[in-house]
Amino acid sequence: MKTLRSIYLFTFCSALTLAIGSTRTLATEEQIVIEDLTPSQLRREIKKIQTEFYRVFNSSVEDKNLTIVCYNYTPTGSNIKDEACEPQFVIDKRGDNASDWQSGLNILTTEEGMLTELAAEYAALTAAMNEISTENEYFRELNGILGALREELESR
Repeated sequence: MKTLRSIYLFTFCSALTLAIGSTRTLATEEQIVIEDLTPSQLRREIKKIQTEFYRVFNSSVEDKNLTIVCYNYTPTGSNIKDEACEPQFVIDKRGDNASDWQSGLNILTTEEGMLTELAAEYAALTAAMNEISTENEYFRELNGILGALREELESR
């Protein structure tokens, strides 16, 4: 498994180098062993790969309501900013719900309620990701690497 993860990360680095037009040659790329990364290095790699994953998805999906938007926010009771990435349809629904609540037209919907109300949109998002994954090898590789990195971080 260690070798497979190393190959995935090496493949990603090579593909990313080609995708962004770097002038470095593949021969100068270093092979990274996931198990050798510290938790903070793992989080940085996850952030880089996740950003690329969402960029590829957003540029490939036709329905802009399905695009993934990442933004920084400060959780209630904290002074430390965090990042959230969610589909545009969730952001729109939450905004509409808050506006309706402020106008006295509706009650605030819970997260569980939002999941229920947006079940069809989530199904469309899943279908779009599966379709792009079928058609785009680079997207599939990013997904595999992202999964391996997250799995390693969770196991620590």
